[in-house]
Amino acid sequence: MAVRKRSHAGIYQPQIGEVVKDRANRGGEGVYMETRGGLVYLRPRQGGIEWTTLPSEIEQTGTTPELVPVYGPDRPRRTEKGLTS
Repeated sequence: MAVRKRSHAGIYQPQIGEVVKDRANRGGEGVYMETRGGLVYLRPRQGGIEWTTLPSEIEQTGTTPELVPVYGPDRPRRTEKGLTS
C-alpha cells in the first residue's frame, strides 16, 4: 500500500488514480492523473475531459484513498511524415 504524503510546503501529493477534492472547483472531486508544468490534471470519475488546477488546491477526500483504474494515454504518435498509431 502506498503512503500518501504531504510535502514540506503542505501540498498534498496523491497517487495516480486517487480521487481528490478540488477546492478551486467548488470542492468537486476528480481522479488525479498527473502533475505537469506546475498544474495538476484531474478527470471525472467515469472518464471524460480533464481539467487543471493548482497543486495547492487539491486535498484528500478521506482517511483511506479511493483509487480508480487509470490507463495509459492512447494518443496518436507524431513522426516527421505525419501521424502513426
